[in-house]
Amino acid sequence: MDNLPVELLRLIYSYCDRESVPNLRAVTPTLASVGYEYLLSPHFTSLNWRNDIDRLHCIALHEQLRGSIKSITIFLGELSYYDAWSTSWAQHFVIPAQERSQMMGYARMEFDKIESGRKKVGPLHLRAEDLREACSALPNLRDFEVSFARCPATVENELMRDLFVWPNCRKMDRQETYQNLDAIIFALHGIKLNSFKVDRLPLEIFRLSNHRIHWFTHAQSFSSLSSLNLTLDPSGLSGPTSAFRAVNGLGRVLQLATNLTHLKLAFHPYASEQSKFALSLRELFFGFTYTRLTDLILEGVSCDEEDLKEFMGRHSDTLVRLRLGGRGLAKPFEASHGGIHLYEGTFKSLFTGLRLRLPKLERVHLEGIFECEHPDLPSHETYNFYPLTDENWEPVPTPSWVRSSRKTISCQPFEQYILQGGVYPGGDYLARDD
Repeated sequence: MDNLPVELLRLIYSYCDRESVPNLRAVTPTLASVGYEYLLSPHFTSLNWRNDIDRLHCIALHEQLRGSIKSITIFLGELSYYDAWSTSWAQHFVIPAQERSQMMGYARMEFDKIESGRKKVGPLHLRAEDLREACSALPNLRDFEVSFARCPATVENELMRDLFVWPNCRKMDRQETYQNLDAIIFALHGIKLNSFKVDRLPLEIFRLSNHRIHWFTHAQSFSSLSSLNLTLDPSGLSGPTSAFRAVNGLGRVLQLATNLTHLKLAFHPYASEQSKFALSLRELFFGFTYTRLTDLILEGVSCDEEDLKEFMGRHSDTLVRLRLGGRGLAKPFEASHGGIHLYEGTFKSLFTGLRLRLPKLERVHLEGIFECEHPDLPSHETYNFYPLTDENWEPVPTPSWVRSSRKTISCQPFEQYILQGGVYPGGDYLARDD
């Protein structure tokens, strides 16, 4: 087999599963050399209760392995023991006590094992230099994700995985989180990423001077991003002045990502799960325009209709797909929370304006509770949309929580109105029947 072209050997490796690669490499020296790049998955996962940063560092310093890593996900999420315990007990109170006790006992053992590992490994920011050296040495690193809200697939206990879906079961040490995120941004300095994602970013980090300066200094690499996905938690803000400064700092970071084609901004207020964050897009962007933006997602905001139309209108030359609202922090049995609230204006006027201002728009999706201010006026509108597609625009099955009593409706007539015009489907639009 040593006489076969390298391209053919690579084709053979492309059909091998991960477990077969070491065996094939043991056949000949040539196969061993070609097979180096197939030893590792291109996606590296780091868990905060394992010494994964050490492993990443070793890979990055290996001349033949370092090119394998193309994306990194760092899991930093934690469960609150008492919230998780009470939630799991309430979920399973109907099953026999002995079975419930055994199920929760296994989950407790897994929880204790993870907590013990987390204490042994220590916080991520203590390995900031190793992380930076590792990331800098990975020539093909293009995608980076930080997760606080998802359960890693390596956690086998089903009850533990289920509990991560409940927002009230997640906990966050905000001071440690600031330092960990600072360490990650420091590690990514100068790296040309394609995508960056954080699924719970404390918004107040952009209010605190030392952290603002740190992000402004090291987030310059955002200029290469084509996709930026930020879910922000404004729970740590207190008062309008604090919010204004945080939004201003966030805006400065967002404006570093000049080449974005995909942007998601979601606001998940963990301190008040059903509320919306009051956001002025004028204060956030100060007239800044993404010249390549094709996909936009806004979720969990309370804003002014004209402000929202003006921001999207600036992207009329490029915007193709638009998603407003989302799942938010809804519990598994609840309707989606992450809609849009208008404190000025109406949805009829908003959607009519989008139809006129966005000629290249091809897809629109609405999810969650959409509501206008002033419920006593005849122009008041409120809708509860259930999802039809995921964020990749793939169809999703109708959720089990959809029922006529909740007046959950499809956004399809509204999408058709925005894209094609016709009779406005709002007002007394019928709720979906079970």
